[in-house]
Amino acid sequence: MPRFALLLLLVSMLAPAAPASAQAVHRCVDAQGRSVFSDQPCASQQARPREAPKPPAATAQGFASGTGTTAPGCARTPEALLDGVRGALEARDVNRLATHYHWAGTGARAGRYLMDELEAIAARPLASAELVWETPPAEAPGGAPPAPPSRLRIEQSGASGAAGALRTEFLLRRNAGCWWIEL
Repeated sequence: MPRFALLLLLVSMLAPAAPASAQAVHRCVDAQGRSVFSDQPCASQQARPREAPKPPAATAQGFASGTGTTAPGCARTPEALLDGVRGALEARDVNRLATHYHWAGTGARAGRYLMDELEAIAARPLASAELVWETPPAEAPGGAPPAPPSRLRIEQSGASGAAGALRTEFLLRRNAGCWWIEL
C-alpha cells in the first residue's frame, strides 16, 4: 500500500496544472437578477458580469468602514463628533452612540449605569443636536482663535409621543487627539 500511495503522489505532482482560465470564478447575474458563480464566462450562460462592490462609505469621522455605521477611529473635530452622535441618535443605535463616549476610567458598575442612560437617550426621537460654546466663536477677543465648544446639546421628544421636549447636555472631552462625549 505505501508504494501505491507514493506512486499516486508522484503522478499527481507530474500532472500538468489546470490552466488559469479554468481556475477562475466568474461572478454573474442572470436575467432574473440571481447571482451565478461559474467557471464559464458570463456570456456563455446568458448572464452579465456582476458589478464590483461599492467602495466603503466614509463615516462622520472620515474613516472608511464596510457599512459606514461604525468607525475604527475617533472624531478629530467637534463637528465630526456632532455628526457621529447625530447619526447614532437618528438611527436610535445605543451601541453606535456608545462608540462616541469617553469610557476611560469607567468601572463596571458605572459602565452599566451609563449604558442604561445612553440606551434611554438613544430610544427617544431626536429633535436637534448642536454644539454649545461658553463664549460664542464670533465673540472671541480680537484675532484670538475661538475657544472650542464645551458641550453637545440634544433635544428630544418624549418616548411614545409623550408631551414635552427632553434636553441632554453631554460634556465634550478631548483625549488623545479625539473628541468624546461624557455625561
